Amino acid sequence: MKFMLLTSSCVFLAALAWGQSGSSLSGTVRDPQQAGIPSASVTLIARDSTTRVSTIADGAGSYRFEHIAPGWYLLEPAAGGFAHTEPAAIQIGKADRSHFDVVLQVAGVATQVAVTASGTPQTADEMSKALSVVDAAEIAARDANAVSDALSGVPGLRIQQLGGPGAFTSFKSRGLRNQDTAVLIDGFRLRDAAATQGDASALVEDLPVTNVDRIEVLRGAGSSIYGSNATGGVINVITNQGLDRTRGSVLLEGGSLGMFRGSADAAGSLVPGKLQYSVGLVHLNVTNGVDGTAPARTSSAQGRTDYAFSPRVRLFGRIFATDSFSKLMDSARAIGALPATGVIDATPIPPSELRRYENGTPMSQLSAAGSTFIPGPDNSDYTRAARVFSGALSLNIRATDSLAITADYQGLRSRRRYGDGPAGAGYQPEGNTLSFYDGEIHTSSTRADWRVCRYQSIDAGYEFENENYGNRSLSPSPAATSAVAVTERSHAFFAQDQIHLLDGRLQLAGSFRAQIFTLGQPRFSPAGSAPYANSTFAAPPAAQTGDGSAAYLLRKTGTKLRAHAGKGYRAPSLYERFGSYYDSAYGYSVYGDPRLRPERSLAMDMGVDQTAWNSRVRVSATYFYTHLEEVIVFDGSGAIVSAVDPYGRYSGYRNTSGGLARGVEFSASLAPARSLVVRTAYTFTDAREQTPLVPGVYRTYGTPDHAFSTAVIQRLSPRLTLVYELAASSNYLAPIYDPATYASRAYRFSGLARLQAGADYRVPLGESSALRLFAKGDNLLNQTRFENGFRTPGATARSGLRFEF
Repeated sequence: MKFMLLTSSCVFLAALAWGQSGSSLSGTVRDPQQAGIPSASVTLIARDSTTRVSTIADGAGSYRFEHIAPGWYLLEPAAGGFAHTEPAAIQIGKADRSHFDVVLQVAGVATQVAVTASGTPQTADEMSKALSVVDAAEIAARDANAVSDALSGVPGLRIQQLGGPGAFTSFKSRGLRNQDTAVLIDGFRLRDAAATQGDASALVEDLPVTNVDRIEVLRGAGSSIYGSNATGGVINVITNQGLDRTRGSVLLEGGSLGMFRGSADAAGSLVPGKLQYSVGLVHLNVTNGVDGTAPARTSSAQGRTDYAFSPRVRLFGRIFATDSFSKLMDSARAIGALPATGVIDATPIPPSELRRYENGTPMSQLSAAGSTFIPGPDNSDYTRAARVFSGALSLNIRATDSLAITADYQGLRSRRRYGDGPAGAGYQPEGNTLSFYDGEIHTSSTRADWRVCRYQSIDAGYEFENENYGNRSLSPSPAATSAVAVTERSHAFFAQDQIHLLDGRLQLAGSFRAQIFTLGQPRFSPAGSAPYANSTFAAPPAAQTGDGSAAYLLRKTGTKLRAHAGKGYRAPSLYERFGSYYDSAYGYSVYGDPRLRPERSLAMDMGVDQTAWNSRVRVSATYFYTHLEEVIVFDGSGAIVSAVDPYGRYSGYRNTSGGLARGVEFSASLAPARSLVVRTAYTFTDAREQTPLVPGVYRTYGTPDHAFSTAVIQRLSPRLTLVYELAASSNYLAPIYDPATYASRAYRFSGLARLQAGADYRVPLGESSALRLFAKGDNLLNQTRFENGFRTPGATARSGLRFEF
């Protein structure tokens, strides 16, 4: 009801502002010799996030924006072969005819306006938090076909893919867990309400690069702005808004693993100065996969429109949809003579023995001399199918020159289906089974952005979320069929204050968020002996988070000192609260606990950013520390006592103390020449649990101590570009199930040594059209690796062409 009233107010204000004609801004984009740069792109971004419009300069480098509302803006120019200049801060008054020229340097490290660090547009100099940006030009140069590929090399971010394309993929920020990194699209949360932890992990493998303008990665606590799951960081995929001229491309690509990828995208303006649009389609089909037994396919569509009713009123709409299918592998299993305790070195059984196991040879008859685990075996009838649809609307109204109101809505629906049958090694179901996991989340929010003065801005708002989780399990026996459905609602109130002092050299920011939850009564089928049936649920505990950051810029030396501290939280998922398993012979096994408290954490970091050599060098160093004060774990160790547990559980989810992660991030970007850009990153992470994962093992799973990456983009000529990428890491620990002890053991897996190289040749066909021919090789050292026991691809290659218009 509150949201409807606020939205009605917004529409009323829109009507008042409808007839205003607005101001204009024009200028010229020039090179260092003061010559105009033709076809340069220019983006105008409102400080209060109400406006983001782009245009293409003409043959003389001139640009123009019409019907602009008065206020403070950032102007961001860009052109191929030139360094991005620091975005300019501009104030536009009522009925102004403003003029602003800008000069682009021939070499330098790109800097861009970003929004994820604070939720509002900021330049690199204004950011007081650690943030990385990967833009569309870099994604295209590296031929990254998935968001996870595009983010390789971001400091502090660990990307795990348990196999080849289509396999489970996760993001880990600064030594934390999958569920501690929030994933957004255009600032809206992307997560699966039916996932075990209610996060984005179940959707990341189906997230190709579709109509992407840039990807921003915030490292550090972000819960005060973005809510649940932003404990360790935020990944924000920002889609292409469109231009005043139609631009687009069509891509065809194929290669190893039986891979084919096709994509098409276009962006432009249907009504000049009023309606901008962009659309993208991607289809990825892998017919073989790793060892020829892991096919996968993903289709994705994304579209966006931005309509200006008037200079003060804009409406944004976006849809995102994916449809995917993949054949899954079974999990790895321990084998051989293993030590009773401690860490085990991961040594796989020979491929010939793995084939015997997959063909039905019992584990006891395998030749496992010197081996310690069976890599994820093929299971010919184990499949996953998933669909995701997200639709978002945002109405932005500038009520006055200093006050803007935004009303947002997103509907997100996810559906995953897992199928398994009697084929495969080890224990398998007696017939074909199907499990459906359905999640649906509706989020509405209203926010006000108040520009108090040139040096201070305040934004505050309210968010309502309705979350639904459903699960159906179908088996050959009708008596074993079961279903569960449950709903949760939450109300959040948030506020942020940003202050700029000392002529913009000192940046201060503080934010606060409070979230209140209510639970609905779960519905189980069969209803007889259903868990929680006679329980009364108190309102789940509220979650409060705070966040503070500061930065000071020494302009003479190009040095910025920054510090950031914040509290984080993750709301318990509906599965963690009501998860269960039904068996016709034994009835319900209950895992969830409706009484669970939200996870809580405290994080801080401090660092220095240095710019030198006329912005040709940018170096950043950061120390970080995160303490998981209280977490949710699945416990089968006997700590849950059935006789005293209100739901009769002997294993399941419970709150317990967490662990800590600390370390150092280092990154550097160099542009020694107009034709050469080098980026490198190094991260040291010490991540440990407060309670041992297995006896005597405190080191956190999945996180190497050392990670290094470097990327070189070299333009040998206006037509030919070469790209080299190297990623390396130290060993890490992962759990492997031991059928002899019915428990997981800690295994030590070797680190990464991944070398990639690519070439891109561009043939101009006209003023704005061209044909690109490209090729890329991956894992050129042909390293044999196993991620958590799953074999990853060896050396691969692919090539293709792209028509740009």
